[in-house]
Amino acid sequence: MIVALFVGISSIVLLGYWFRYTSLLILSTKTCQDFSYDIAHTHELQFHEARAALASTSAERFAVLLSGLDHDYRLVSALLRNVECGESRACLEDVILRIDFVGLKVAYRLSLPFSENVARLALTEMSDVVAHFANSVGERSMAANGAAA
Repeated sequence: MIVALFVGISSIVLLGYWFRYTSLLILSTKTCQDFSYDIAHTHELQFHEARAALASTSAERFAVLLSGLDHDYRLVSALLRNVECGESRACLEDVILRIDFVGLKVAYRLSLPFSENVARLALTEMSDVVAHFANSVGERSMAANGAAA
């Protein structure tokens, strides 16, 4: 009984570790061209400004930044649904980052009363997820336009 409990808990911990490592690995990859600024400018998204503001903003303004990131996330997610995923690896990355975004929002809400720095890190990574999705929209749109030409 004790061994089964230990194996079960260890499996859950290792799955969580794998998930976080995979999310951070996906976010750390860089592409030849960054389309996130173009997508942000075209659709009036604020995630780059939110990320820049996080360095100097106090915790009182975090709620405004979270609201902006939520708005940008919803809009970029809708844009992402309108462009074809292409390969299954990219679709899996999207699912992982969507789960990561929700987890980061929970981590933000849980950590804000106790640690401003942890909440700031969660918001920073949330802006990275939105930037990654915006870049993916640009890449996939460019690939679709290139294939159509």
